[in-house]
Amino acid sequence: MVTRTSPEDLLKITNFSKGEIETLTRHFTELATQMDKIDRSRFRDLLADTFGVDDSLLMDRVFRCFDTDADNYISYDEYMKGMSVFLKGRREERMKFCFRVYDLNGDRYISKEEMFQMLKNCLVKGAEEDEDGVKDLVDLVLKKLDEDRDGRVSEADWNGAIDKESLLMEAFGQCMPTSKVHCRSLF
Repeated sequence: MVTRTSPEDLLKITNFSKGEIETLTRHFTELATQMDKIDRSRFRDLLADTFGVDDSLLMDRVFRCFDTDADNYISYDEYMKGMSVFLKGRREERMKFCFRVYDLNGDRYISKEEMFQMLKNCLVKGAEEDEDGVKDLVDLVLKKLDEDRDGRVSEADWNGAIDKESLLMEAFGQCMPTSKVHCRSLF
């Protein structure tokens, strides 16, 4: 079994108090399988039931951002570090997290194609006739986010645009919990 980061060390590397670490540790233990990890299905249930994230594409992307070793499971340390950003992250941490969620192919850019896929997924829900409207929206969003005008959004573009207009942080769908939801549900 993999050793867990101690509560004392978690106090130093996360944004949690001692009591919050204890609560999240109990929560992790309830969710974890016999391997002391959380599988994708349980994590998706957590996102939907506790945090109101219900978009399948975004659920998978949030899972991948938590699963930093890419073994298709979330370990205790991944859970605690991920939840630190997810629930109590500083603005810069949340901006980076959202960028990673929206960078579907992991190339460190959000392309027009990725924007189209996410916006179509969260806005259209299967209605083929509305694709032109989504394409128009992608063009508008790209103009707002692509600060260096190279046709794609880098993390620097992202950070600059979010600094000017924070509402753009979740432009492609909800990937962070609302403060009301997570405070009531976990702590």
